[in-house]
Formats: sequence, structure tokens, C-alpha cells
Amino acid sequence: MRRFWFVLLLLPLTLPSVPALDFGGYLDNTSGFASSPAGAETDLQLVQSTTVALWIEQRLGAWTLDGRGNYTYTPSIPVLFDLDRLTIGTEVAATEAGATTFSFAVGRSTYTDPTGMVLAHALDGMRLRVNRTQSSFGFGIGTTALLQKPTNRIILSRLDELDLSDPERRFAPPRLIALLSYELLEAFAGQAVTLGALVQEDLRPTDQLTPPGTEGTTPDPGAGGRFDTQYLSLAVSGAVAPGVYQRTYYSLNSGRHLVFAEDERSGTGFAYQYDTFLGHLAGTELTWFLREALNSRARIFGQFSTGGTEWSDTFVPLSPAAFSDVFSLQPGNSAHLGISYSVRPLAGREYDVLQTELSTVSYFRSSAGGAVSEAAVDATSDGAYVGTDVNLIVTAVPFSDLRLVLKGGVFAPNKDVMSPENKNVDYQVTLQGVLRF
Repeated sequence: MRRFWFVLLLLPLTLPSVPALDFGGYLDNTSGFASSPAGAETDLQLVQSTTVALWIEQRLGAWTLDGRGNYTYTPSIPVLFDLDRLTIGTEVAATEAGATTFSFAVGRSTYTDPTGMVLAHALDGMRLRVNRTQSSFGFGIGTTALLQKPTNRIILSRLDELDLSDPERRFAPPRLIALLSYELLEAFAGQAVTLGALVQEDLRPTDQLTPPGTEGTTPDPGAGGRFDTQYLSLAVSGAVAPGVYQRTYYSLNSGRHLVFAEDERSGTGFAYQYDTFLGHLAGTELTWFLREALNSRARIFGQFSTGGTEWSDTFVPLSPAAFSDVFSLQPGNSAHLGISYSVRPLAGREYDVLQTELSTVSYFRSSAGGAVSEAAVDATSDGAYVGTDVNLIVTAVPFSDLRLVLKGGVFAPNKDVMSPENKNVDYQVTLQGVLRF
């Protein structure tokens, strides 16, 4: 499979007669240090990651071939060749059909839901989009079955977690994901409205699953079933005053998963059975641009996702983004509130090459107890407040092809809700250099 993608990526380079070939690459190195995880022999650990990527864009008549592959080195995975993107697609005028443009692409690309908090992940599949003057419609369908396991971030079930520790499995758990979106650019008061629907189906083979009705007295650590989810999302964004922009989103999550629960029909009193759930996610952010004050930007943002309570179940995202390199809670029995401020201290001068950003995020459990995405939080403890994270980012772009990013972060936990071995302050400092060629 690796050889197939490599040959396909380099194929246009063997066709010099074909016009409009564009190619390049970049070298990305991140080095630094961080506090060691619980149970480590030392208090300090090194952070090291190096990526070399090559990309091409080739016009083939009305079609365009777009690809990017990379090699990444980390101490835990010394050799990892991967394909970030490889699509062949086209975009044509569609005025006769009542639209401005119609685009179609097939291959590997990044799929994102309207909120950006449910899915932002590479999939192999097909996408189409119809653009009109004031609206657009999009559809995409893809699978995770060909993604390498180290690059897969969609971990939902107990069987997914077992796959992580199985050296015999090279690829991600197979899932089919389909997305629909409709965007109206000027819905009201200068606001854009996006509606979205997403369906995720677990394609794991039947012989790997625990059949419903399987009896027992205690849960089997190796048992598991399919984990299917659905999402309906709404996002509203736009200017609310000169230089002030807002973005608000909501997602309704339904699904089913296999649970070990009481069963009166079982001989042991307990059995595995599929159970449905219904969760909610809501968030908002307000951004204020102050161009006259050194091109600064102030932002306040917050999010709430349900946990297992009497009125709602835990929200389950697919691949949400992290808010910090030091500590971050994924949606699901969590909430956060944060502020950030960025400024370009050399704005207006000849060498405007520097930008700094200071941010802080406070994390909470929405149900004031129970498990969250971070195992460091004790699920048996009581208390909503988890801790506060503070980050400073300094970015310098001395040349158009060189970017340097210095990051420093500290997480101060609430010791009352953390497990005994995770009550210390966590920190991380890294320097990233990206050279494009």
C-alpha cells in the first residue's frame, strides 16, 4: 500500500510534457521539553518531532491532481511515512443548472463538520460542492479503513483502544462517515448560517464483536461492539459591530454502543446489550480586531458539552481539536472558558515579522463528576473545576519561507479532582521551525 501511494504521488513528475506542474515541500522540526507523565523515572522529558513533506499540484486538462506526503520522526515512532492528501478533482461553471460552480473530488482529504468540534480528520472518499451566489451545498462520504493507525484520532470504543496496543494492526478501525452541509451567506443581519448532518457507521467485522445477549457476572475487558453516531449541527457567524465578529454553534449527538447492564432475562442477571444515547454540545466565541492598536486581536470563547446526567447523556465527538499542547479536555462531560490576546509588536514598521499571543483556558466537568477525556482526572471524585491552562506563543517570520514558533504552557490542576499521581503542575516549552522550499 505504501509503495502504491508513493508511485501515484510521483507519477506526474515523470510526465514533463504535461503543463502547469507545481511542486514543493517543507521541513518542520519541533524540539523542547515537558513535565514527565505520571510514573516516569525522571521529572523531565524531551519533546522531539521532525517532518519532511513534499507536495505537488498538476493540471490534467479540466482536472487537477493535488497530493502531499510526508515522513515523520518521533522517539516513539522512528519511521512513519504517510499521505496527508491525494485528490483528483475538477470545478466547472454550472450557470445553466442554476448554480455558479460545481466541484467534485475523489481521494484523501480533510473532512470538517460545520462546528469544527465534532470532526476534523483525513478520510478517503468522495466530495462534491455546489456553489451559488448566496448559498452553497456540500456532500462528502469517506472511510478511515486505509488510514495508518498512528495518524488516526477517531477512538470511540473499547475495541478501538485495544487496537492501539495491538502491533499486528497497522490501519485504523474501519468507519464510514457521510456529511451534508448547507450554508446561507446572508441569512439575517449579516450573519452566515450553516446547517450540517453527519453519520458515522462502525464497519468492524462481526467476528470481532461481542454478540448482544452475551451473559456474564463481570464485564469482560476484551468485549466490545459497534459504536455508531449521528450529529445534527448549526453554526452562525458574522460581524456584530465594526471589527467585532461572533461565532456560535450547536450540535445534537445521538448514537448507540454496547454496554454491560442488568438483564432480568439473563441467567446471571447481567448481559451485553446495545444502548442508545443523546448528547448536546454548544459553544460561542467573540473576536475583536484592533488594527490601530498594533494589529491586536482579543478573543473570548466558551463551550459546554453534556455528561451522563438524568436529563442528558455524554456527548461523543469524533476528532476534536486540542486547545493546548499541555492539557485539553475534549467535548463530553466538559466545559471550558477562555480568553486570548494577540499583538504584532512591530506593526507599522519595516520589519513586521513578529506576533505574540497570550491565552488562558479554564476547564470544568459539566456534571461535576465522572470521567472525562483525560485519564488524569479521577472519575470517582466530586467537583466541577478541573484546572487552568496558560499559554504564550511567539511567532516570527523573518523570511517568507521560514517560520519560527516558540511555545510555552503551564497547567495548574485542581488537586481535589485529580488522581493521586497527577496533582503536580504540568508544563511544556517547544521551539518549532518550518522551512518551505
